[in-house]
Amino acid sequence: MEAQLDIYKDAVVFITGATGFVGKALLEKLLWSFPQIKRIYMLIRAKAGVSPEQRFQNFLQNGIFQRLRTEYPERLQKISYFAGNIEDDNFGLNERNRGELCAQVNIIFHSAATVRFNECLNVAARVNSVATFNLLEMCRDMRELRRFLYVSTAYCNPGRKYVDECIYPTLPPVDWQQFLSCTRKIPEEYLNRLADYIKGPHVNTYTFTKSIAEQIVNSYRHLIPIVIVRPSIVTAAYREPYPGWIDNIQAISGIMMEIGKGGISSILGDKDLICDIIPVDFVVNAMIMMVHKAELGSISICNATSGVTNPISWQRLGDLTMKWARIYPTKRMIMFPNFKYRRGALRHELAVWMLHFVPALFMDVRTLLLGSKQRFVTPIAKKFRQACLAGSFFSLNEWIFKNRSRLYFKHLIDNGTFPMLYWNLEELNYDDYVRRHMIGINKYLHREKFTVDANKMQVTRIYWFWIFAHLCFYMLLVYVLL
Repeated sequence: MEAQLDIYKDAVVFITGATGFVGKALLEKLLWSFPQIKRIYMLIRAKAGVSPEQRFQNFLQNGIFQRLRTEYPERLQKISYFAGNIEDDNFGLNERNRGELCAQVNIIFHSAATVRFNECLNVAARVNSVATFNLLEMCRDMRELRRFLYVSTAYCNPGRKYVDECIYPTLPPVDWQQFLSCTRKIPEEYLNRLADYIKGPHVNTYTFTKSIAEQIVNSYRHLIPIVIVRPSIVTAAYREPYPGWIDNIQAISGIMMEIGKGGISSILGDKDLICDIIPVDFVVNAMIMMVHKAELGSISICNATSGVTNPISWQRLGDLTMKWARIYPTKRMIMFPNFKYRRGALRHELAVWMLHFVPALFMDVRTLLLGSKQRFVTPIAKKFRQACLAGSFFSLNEWIFKNRSRLYFKHLIDNGTFPMLYWNLEELNYDDYVRRHMIGINKYLHREKFTVDANKMQVTRIYWFWIFAHLCFYMLLVYVLL
């Protein structure tokens, strides 16, 4: 194993998914803490009529790079991009760009993925599985490649209660080569219909195709030094690049945001189970350190999870979310933040209609009568109802993710190999963390300036309206029953 920081000295790094949540945080951290890195390549596709070049220029102006622009603006010049698409053959690279990539890259972080739970199987397979295979095949031509890290998910083995840091066979058994062959030969519409028949215990195409991708990666361990990092539910930053930094509403962060707005009053889930969340900066630090462990012929895996080290229940997370949403309210609050977990599907559906859609309908009628330009609430309520249902499998079940990698991280940090990193999950104070998370949602997602007393009058008015509405409801109920 190479000593100290040699693996990053004059290294040329290639990051897929660099414009995503985890990829963006990884790129920023590498530039901030590893000035010895020579260059970082990323792939950018045209999107919504915006060219790759323009998207790259916009990317460099992203708020995540603020401390770099202030302290070390010259390091941003180390970022280079190629116009391409992870879904295309050869990633859409021309011969010149492909040749440059293959001749120079030393380390690959493969984090590109579609994380949508309701994605069609053909799209999920193309992005999560086929693209992984194509990248590993390209690695055969990378003469200077020394390390390959694949970002998987802790939930790629949902049929197992206890998940160790090892590769498990897919359930049901699926030969990855035959699966890739099917994605090429079977018409997309028919392949999507087959999803429910072939994905077994996987409730969505995301975890299923990530599980297939792990099988693909494992088959290349004798050709490339490979490691895998499996994050659980990735949430806002704890410390870096900025406390509470978040730039998407995927997974639980979107639910926390909507709870803070008062748009969710019921969640289908078991409040007593462990909610395995992991701040994005812990995931990034795990990725940076795991690359150090890559060895040819074997595959090392890290479950980047918190449930064993420092667990928090769904109830505790929900209580803290409501607490800090009320203390630091958003201007976009529509109802008083208050919700309950319900394990029964029928009780949950009744609560959704009574507490989500009926108030949303009244608010939309009010908007129409007043001629206000305010957005309609009912479509938003429908959207987050679907999001809650898609995530209910994770809030109704619990897994134990073994994490021995934390001992390896502690060793690397203590011996001075990575003094600029941290993995002190056992010291994470969830009350303080959720406070940072909710402030981060207001600051980075709602784009609101943070002050301690901001919006206090608004939440007070909404609270008393909430009390008044409940009194009216109970009076009406008593009147009907009597």
